[in-house]
Amino acid sequence: MKLTSEQKEDLRHAVLAALVVRHPAALTPRQLFHAVKKELDFLFEETDLVAALELLRGLKFAEWIVNELGGTKYWRATSEGVLHQERS
Repeated sequence: MKLTSEQKEDLRHAVLAALVVRHPAALTPRQLFHAVKKELDFLFEETDLVAALELLRGLKFAEWIVNELGGTKYWRATSEGVLHQERS
């Protein structure tokens, strides 16, 4: 399913909001997917969510860390992301 530009924007906002609410906790994309899908009125895939996370990482609003005992990638909001969300 291809998202419109507006849906991609809404998804990014929802992902950032979900990360900020849980800051400084870090979540897997699957955990974020379940949290964000409740907030949006359109369907999206986990790949869309990962694309949103990567864009947020490029803007320095989010970052990922890897579990030191495994390979699971966890995402969390950065300080910049928290401030951006609080100011909007």
